Amino acid sequence: MGMSEVKRSGVDLDKTRFIRYSRGVFPFTGLLDLLCPPICPICGDVIETPDGKSNPICSVCAPKIVTPDGQFCRRCGGRRFIVANNADECARCRTTEFRFKRVIALGEYENDLRLFVLRMKTDRTGVLAIAATKALAIYRRADLENVQADYITPVPMHRQRRADRGVNSPDLFAEELGRQLNVPVTRHLVLRNRPTDLQYTLSHKARTENVGGAFVLCPPRFWSQFGFQPLIAGKNVLLVDDILTTGSTCNEVTKVLLAAGVRSVTVAVIARAEGDYSRSSHN
Repeated sequence: MGMSEVKRSGVDLDKTRFIRYSRGVFPFTGLLDLLCPPICPICGDVIETPDGKSNPICSVCAPKIVTPDGQFCRRCGGRRFIVANNADECARCRTTEFRFKRVIALGEYENDLRLFVLRMKTDRTGVLAIAATKALAIYRRADLENVQADYITPVPMHRQRRADRGVNSPDLFAEELGRQLNVPVTRHLVLRNRPTDLQYTLSHKARTENVGGAFVLCPPRFWSQFGFQPLIAGKNVLLVDDILTTGSTCNEVTKVLLAAGVRSVTVAVIARAEGDYSRSSHN
């Protein structure tokens, strides 16, 4: 898919940027809703909020991007291989070794959510990432709270790719999710110590090899630059990313965290990719 198609498929960011940013910092949300009604980042329509609650996705688009509760695997977050609703694992989980405890995903990486995520990856304003995270917090709040996370941390991006892209969406997810759940956030638990190939260009086996040994625990001297050293032994960590496909990247990060004494790692993502769409994702 070319970027021209991605831009045509969604809302013009230039028209919504000020409104969405203002909603993030403006202290009088009710007044702002009257002056600048919230806009759905999927379709661009004004979001009606008769109950006074702020939902970042309109009632028409939400069912298109949010997988209904109980219709996905509670282990890997996938939907294609589930045996029964509310199952603790699916057919794929039984043959795949996941180090993390489970995956919490907003929806499937297809159709409207796929287009939204592709736009989000190139949005340097962070507007779409914040909207996606708010939706995740609303529709998966019970699952997220049940994690009882002590820390939230994003999947790290190598400094070289960060310089090229200018933004790491998981960083924005982590910060917003921390605000929504009132959980401490740190971007400095794990480092990506070498550049890796883009995962979506690789086969399943090659993805695992690509990220093998690519992550290390941040040394205490690194933490000291930021004024604290998190005590992670025995803690529950919520690891966030934008998309999960094979789980290779999150598996490798989890390996590092568990080796450091972390009690459990749960993964939260905006989209869970399976099948034909795996070539457009990265994990």
